[in-house]
Amino acid sequence: MRKPAVSALEWRLVTIAAVAIMILVSLPYMFGAAAQDADWHFGWFIYGTVDGNSYLAKMREGAVDGWLFHIAYTSEPHDGAFLFTPYLAGGKLAALFTSPRSPTFVDTLLIVFHGARILFGIALILVMYRFIAVFIPRRSLRLLALVLACLGGGLGWLIFPLAGDQFLGSPPIDILLPEGYSFYILQGLPHLELARAALFGGLLITFHATTIERRWGVWMVAAGLSWLVMGLCVPFYIGVVYAILGVWGAAVLIRHRRFPLRLFTRCVVGAMVPAPLLLYSLYVILTNPVIRQWQAQNVLPSPNPIHFVLGYGIYVLLAIPVFRWAWRRGHRSLPHLLIVAWVAAGPVLAYFPIAVQRRLLEGIFVPLCIMAVWGMNLWWIGMRRRLRRRSPIRAMLAWRRAVLLILGLTLPTSILLLLIGAGNAQHRAEPLFHSSGEIAVLDWMNANLPADSVVLCDFSTGNYLPARADLRVFIGHSPETLYIDTIKRPLMMRFYGGALNDAQQRDFFATYGIRYVLFSPEQQTETVMKALSLVLHLLPYNRADGYRIYEVASDGS
Repeated sequence: MRKPAVSALEWRLVTIAAVAIMILVSLPYMFGAAAQDADWHFGWFIYGTVDGNSYLAKMREGAVDGWLFHIAYTSEPHDGAFLFTPYLAGGKLAALFTSPRSPTFVDTLLIVFHGARILFGIALILVMYRFIAVFIPRRSLRLLALVLACLGGGLGWLIFPLAGDQFLGSPPIDILLPEGYSFYILQGLPHLELARAALFGGLLITFHATTIERRWGVWMVAAGLSWLVMGLCVPFYIGVVYAILGVWGAAVLIRHRRFPLRLFTRCVVGAMVPAPLLLYSLYVILTNPVIRQWQAQNVLPSPNPIHFVLGYGIYVLLAIPVFRWAWRRGHRSLPHLLIVAWVAAGPVLAYFPIAVQRRLLEGIFVPLCIMAVWGMNLWWIGMRRRLRRRSPIRAMLAWRRAVLLILGLTLPTSILLLLIGAGNAQHRAEPLFHSSGEIAVLDWMNANLPADSVVLCDFSTGNYLPARADLRVFIGHSPETLYIDTIKRPLMMRFYGGALNDAQQRDFFATYGIRYVLFSPEQQTETVMKALSLVLHLLPYNRADGYRIYEVASDGS
């Protein structure tokens, strides 16, 4: 395989484009920052605020504890596990500058989080461009593929304004599925940025290792280390890499009609490096009942197949001629068989019978964009001669119109998400914003209550509390709160509705190890306050914001 040439000038251009893309996807955050005032503080998350706060909670745990992750959103005691390592490391970095007991520690966490998001986003864009360059020799086509890979979507912009999340039981996949595209990842998920960059980095190293005879083992260990970094971000993605390598090997076997020994040995060496981490993750799930239940609740099924048709149909239509072209090129270039096999296996991966089946599509959008752009080029080559006979200018204009048409069909979802995010960020309200009263009471709890104590509060406050204080909550995240829908949410609602008598409240607190109870001003109705158990003692939190904190008496008095 000929090594693709990317000039220094081209790299400078792509770096500028990467910075511009990261600025573009970050614009809604600027609107949120400008909208906050003394009463409402921006939480610095635009979409997925529940998950965003949980990432801050994981960073906080890294700052105050070791390298083992514990779920802060469930009351059950449990052993820690070597998971979410990047966020634990980010918290330790933040603790070098600010004490976790300080009210400004959350600001430091956010600086680390979004700094990582921007840096990893730029790195991901550069790695994706290098991957694209393996298959597309022309710079203009490479840049087009990069724009699609970073900002492209499906036809969700047509569906979402009309049906929202009610179309065939699901939102459009270009809004639902971060793994299936790139925009959402670039806007808010630094660990997935790093994971995807490491995924494609390992594949690029493998491409090189398949072309050399000497020292290929060193290169494949480097590929495996890249996938190990990916696995530290998302252990499940190690299995995704195995699936990608498996379908690649199958395609080479069919195309060459002989066992691909060279590719097999290299892939085995690379795959062995992250294998212990995957085995460890499986061991934790099998032996840690709390982690096992959390994973059992983490169900991410693929939506109706029509969603995939609407989400990827444009790209597949453009890519049709590339399947034959890449298959023929695969006789001399193994990477071309990879992208064909990867995309062809997409429908199987999307509905493979596992709980998180749609996550198997991680990264597939990049080879699909490569094939779509190269397919446009092949379509164009077939039409160019006929158009040039009539008018060279008309031929050039026809190509530009085709590019604008494709961009006009695939970019609006990202534009729509930017507009919705910027609009929401200007309205000071939960969950994007937090009231000054809520922040004050959580900071007081962080400074005055024993670390790791379990707090009962409503879901919204419970989601933010572990990000702001070294405490655990009874309820605050789905799926990280165990039995949230079957047991805990109904119990929480009954308590704050005044439906539990004194004996039931005592049993409730004892069963789930609840040590503190937090009341917002809205929850302090006459019925609820009359029904409070005598085991609760009011703590001396004296502010005009109306929050009250009660401690459960340890002696049961």
